[in-house]
Amino acid sequence: MKNQKQTIKCSECNHCSGFLPVGNTRTEFTCTHTDQNYIRDYFHKKRINKMLGFIGFSARYSDVVPIKTAPAWCPKKKTLRKMNQGLARNNREMQ
Repeated sequence: MKNQKQTIKCSECNHCSGFLPVGNTRTEFTCTHTDQNYIRDYFHKKRINKMLGFIGFSARYSDVVPIKTAPAWCPKKKTLRKMNQGLARNNREMQ
């Protein structure tokens, strides 16, 4: 059986928060994960010039998260990568 990748979705994450400013019709979604230093370092390393943890805007009069999967800078993806690297290393050692 093949290993299936786990898909991380911002819409299912507890750290995804939406904010609807007064007088605006679109909700702003951001990541409020506790590991903001990782996000800051990722943005600096990749030279991303936008608000830290910004996921995106919803459609007008909607509160649905605009992306289907988590962005590359997601701290949860960092932990998944580490786990996958550890599994790959263990598999190589067993062979």
